[in-house]
Amino acid sequence: MPCQITDHDQIIEAIGASGVLHELVEKHDDHYTHELDLELVVYGRTYGDHQVGPYARLLKYTSDEEIIRQNEWKRNAFYVLLDGRLDVHVAGVSAKVKELESQNIFGEMSILAGRPSSATIKVPNGAEAIVLEIQRPALRLLRKLKSFEKRLDERYRENGLANTLLDVKEATRKAFSDKLLERLKQNALFIVRPKGHLLIQQGTPVQRLIFIKSGWICREDEALNSDSASSSTAELVLTEQTEEIDQQVGWDFLGPGNWLGLEAIENGEHTNWKYSATVMTRSELLQVELSKLRSDQELVRMMREYFPQFSAADDQPPQIPPDRDLMNATAKEVATGIVDASNLLVMDMDLCVRCGNCSMACHKIHGRSRLTRHGIHIARPIKKIARSTQHVLMPNVCLHCQDPECLTGCPTGAIGRYDFGQIDIDKKTCIGCGDCAAQCPYDAISMVPLKEPEAPPSSFSQRLWALLSPGVPALPPPVTETANLLAVKCNLCQDTPLNPKGTRKKPKYSCEENCPTGALVRVNPLEYFSEAKNSIGIVFRDSTHAIGRNIHKRDFPALIIHTLAVVGIITITWFVLWNARRYTLDAHFEGTWLTMRWFTGLLGLGSIAVVVTYPIRKQFYKKRLGPLRYWKLVHAYLGLLAGIVLLIHGGRDSGGLLTSMLMVSFDVAIVSGIFGIACYFIVPRIMTSIEGDPLLIEDLRERREELRHTLGLIDTSDERLRTLVKEKMRKRFFSFGYLLRQYAWREDLKTILAAARAEFNEDWKTLGDQNARDSLIEAIDTTVTLRRVDSLIYLHQLLKLWLAPHVVSVSIMLALLCVHIVQVILFTAR
Repeated sequence: MPCQITDHDQIIEAIGASGVLHELVEKHDDHYTHELDLELVVYGRTYGDHQVGPYARLLKYTSDEEIIRQNEWKRNAFYVLLDGRLDVHVAGVSAKVKELESQNIFGEMSILAGRPSSATIKVPNGAEAIVLEIQRPALRLLRKLKSFEKRLDERYRENGLANTLLDVKEATRKAFSDKLLERLKQNALFIVRPKGHLLIQQGTPVQRLIFIKSGWICREDEALNSDSASSSTAELVLTEQTEEIDQQVGWDFLGPGNWLGLEAIENGEHTNWKYSATVMTRSELLQVELSKLRSDQELVRMMREYFPQFSAADDQPPQIPPDRDLMNATAKEVATGIVDASNLLVMDMDLCVRCGNCSMACHKIHGRSRLTRHGIHIARPIKKIARSTQHVLMPNVCLHCQDPECLTGCPTGAIGRYDFGQIDIDKKTCIGCGDCAAQCPYDAISMVPLKEPEAPPSSFSQRLWALLSPGVPALPPPVTETANLLAVKCNLCQDTPLNPKGTRKKPKYSCEENCPTGALVRVNPLEYFSEAKNSIGIVFRDSTHAIGRNIHKRDFPALIIHTLAVVGIITITWFVLWNARRYTLDAHFEGTWLTMRWFTGLLGLGSIAVVVTYPIRKQFYKKRLGPLRYWKLVHAYLGLLAGIVLLIHGGRDSGGLLTSMLMVSFDVAIVSGIFGIACYFIVPRIMTSIEGDPLLIEDLRERREELRHTLGLIDTSDERLRTLVKEKMRKRFFSFGYLLRQYAWREDLKTILAAARAEFNEDWKTLGDQNARDSLIEAIDTTVTLRRVDSLIYLHQLLKLWLAPHVVSVSIMLALLCVHIVQVILFTAR
């Protein structure tokens, strides 16, 4: 552990001797020019009940102590070496890479680029070093200093260039010697381009090679289009209006690891760009000037041999997309920035049954739900040129971005990147200013009361009902306070009962663990969205790793359960039927008291005992009890097994009244359960095909009331219009057949609105007054939209319709089963 020097005068003296922060302690007329900023950096300041700063710590490291470790997140700090020297080591390299001398900045890449440390920096054996640690919040103050801003930018570019050249060396399997890399470095420049920057203009000479270190580029070839488009492809993608892109324009996306301009190495100086390229997200690029490079024939030969291997798209102009829907999905993934998340929450809406259990799980483990089921919705073809479409929702939950905007303005450094790469908020230092929530582009940070109101104590009956209830408890009301707030967000369930501090178990996420259908999963987006991964160069493609298992594509435990359950049910059913035919139900097995009726009864009873554990498991959100989706599969299959063996157990004789009632209640439970499974499988798929962006039932009901109010305000003073609206239009659109059309045809809202207008086109012409015509169009649009909203509400209700009869029939069945067991025991005892 380093020794901290707390004397303020020594810290101020160290800042002055740092070489990069000396402007902070400059004086004018015996007063510090930046007195307020210096006070905040060195001493800190108190705002009301909250302490802000200090932002600087003076640390003394001794022999062999590590300051930064490779591939670790250093949370919220960068460093300035004041005295001594430091060694830089990179994994895979036996000797140190280089040595840092005093007045050097290091660790800034992790903060500015949002990546783990690229090297290990430690004190040499037998030496000491004095280091100034600067917390991230100080950056907004220190950037005022011209010398610091210039030095920080230089260091960032130097380190970026060095790291990029190391990537090139590794990608070419170290074919480039250190001398060749040094010559390449002399001709290279590391640059950062913002979103929307025009990087390449089609038709201009290729004067440089460009390597994408990070970020995304949209390429387009307008030469394929005979008519000039009103807006470029890149502009439309940047505004997410991809449905307007001209189908005759060639366009694609390139991510990290790709080279641009390689054709100029082969074709010579008079090569022109065959496409335009626009920066889609903040991108770090390596730029190599060809004019200087061509004089080095050895370097050119090596580049010609190895660089085309980085990816297949480097030297090919963009083509007209064969699957426009797939490209539109990729465009949205890139434009919204979700592909650059380090941990992304994905909901497959074709599997989501809208139960709300994910939000409740988040509430139970954190005290306040951090999962809102609104967000970015993408419809993506599952396979190229395929009709099958997956509807995925990225809810407003933290993406743990590589370059998080939420960290930029926090005055206390309460929000930062922690040990596992997750963005989290320190409750002790958060002052509730709300700056992080305002900065987050995904609305993933919420402000909640610092002290939650205490819930009234619940009685034993209330706790018992909460344990056995199949429904989801109500979430707490929304926050209306404006003072004494605390910022909260998803922290990947770290330091919770699911992932206690210090645990070495694989991380678990409460929302994913408690989804009954497997609709929700946390993933690395570049592993999940294969269409985006295919745009990444080989050098970076293999380095990605999934943070969560992709249960939407390969859920092996579920496959094992399905296989064992089907084989087991078929085997047991055959065994029971074969023995029932051989021995009859009441004949004893040879030398035993056991009969087939006893065997089937005990097997059915055991299956039911396991089946009823599912609603109990649903109430446990904080324990590692296995994903709820596996419990649901076991619940369904064992319920089916119990139904089969107890049907055989009953035989042809229904027995007395109680036994008959037991069998009827059991049949109702089985039928309602099968109906529920069918609803869970069919209804979400119908819903996603007609709803557009996913909406909660509360949103739909609110929208329905708005449409009804709008419909009531439409001017129907024209007699002909009033007749059309009351007799023809309402009869047509509010009919049961038109409702079924929503589910059968599954047209999008634009199509069905156009069809409805066309249906009333002749009637529209008969209206002489223009106001009446406009009112008819408004009435048609409002009514059709209202009917679409109704159809979605009915689907939401259908997902829960089966629950009540299922729970009631199971409750009655269990009560009658207890009576039946008592009867059997008494009868046997006699």
